[in-house]
Amino acid sequence: MTDPDLLEAFLRDDPQAPPRTAFVNILKRCNARCRYCTDWRASRDPRGDPSRKLLRALFADLVELGIADLVVSGGEPFLRRDVLDVLADAVALGLAVRVISNGSALTRDHVDALARLGVGRVGISIDSLSETRMRELRGLPVKRVMASIEMLAAQHRDNPAMRVSLFVTVTRHNIDDLLPLAAYAEKLGISIQFQPVHWAGTGTEQEILEELWPTAAEVDRLAVVIGELVSWQQTGTSPIASSDRYLAQMPGFFVNRTFRPARCTVAYTDVVIDQDLNMRPCWSMDPVGSVARETASRLWTSEQMRAARAQIRKGGCPGCLYSCHINKPHVELPSIPGIPESRGGEGVSALDRPV
Repeated sequence: MTDPDLLEAFLRDDPQAPPRTAFVNILKRCNARCRYCTDWRASRDPRGDPSRKLLRALFADLVELGIADLVVSGGEPFLRRDVLDVLADAVALGLAVRVISNGSALTRDHVDALARLGVGRVGISIDSLSETRMRELRGLPVKRVMASIEMLAAQHRDNPAMRVSLFVTVTRHNIDDLLPLAAYAEKLGISIQFQPVHWAGTGTEQEILEELWPTAAEVDRLAVVIGELVSWQQTGTSPIASSDRYLAQMPGFFVNRTFRPARCTVAYTDVVIDQDLNMRPCWSMDPVGSVARETASRLWTSEQMRAARAQIRKGGCPGCLYSCHINKPHVELPSIPGIPESRGGEGVSALDRPV
């Protein structure tokens, strides 16, 4: 879908071309205890996971809808014993597959199999290199997560087609970890992305706002760190895959408790399937229906989705600064003093640029 197509779709509140990307959470179970998420409170019984058959049918329907790129997450996807089979089904349908994991359940066999399958990118969530802060924020041992990251980085060196990214959720507690994490990514030859913690619709709103949201003084400190990241990103030699303009919105997001771009096109470009198999217009908005009961194609063109798109167009959505929705080349972000007009539309680390 070209930018003119997106503008026309937005103005008419009607998709003019197939969506680009699908985000599918293939289970709800999780072995982490992230303070900004409730998935870990779900049942640990694997019998509650969506069946491979159901997921295969969903992937086939997404292909019919026009999806070419599939982002698989959870929960923690590598808790599924059949996760490699599920990914193989997606690849066999011609989908370009990316996987997001917390890294704690990943094994050498997984890493080798991901490369053989042709998985294009593996993202690992990590919020600190400190054992104490990782346990406080995510409930995971940082050494175990780092071991997985380093296995993946080694695989990437041998197989550059399988790219590796670190995904960092920014809270008041890890502001001083952002630059060391970026340096760690650079050392390993992999990329890194940042996004702020979100509170709306998480189920843990009060805890996030009281315990994880930065104070005014901490936002000021964050702005200094963001300035350093932006300067590094603008050199064109950094591992940072968050665009300079996206990064620059983060302090304001924490001050205003939300962010809304001039034109949000996520409900025209991205199919979002949550861990309960509900389709959402975006991660911040309520579901429009379940793909366990209706096809994704039908839900995508349903009156409920059209109503959600109208709500977004009128500025009635909760807003967000989710990297997967906002850090994209077709999303216009406000200009920031010191950031050239030619930059800011797309976050591409030096490692992700074609050679």
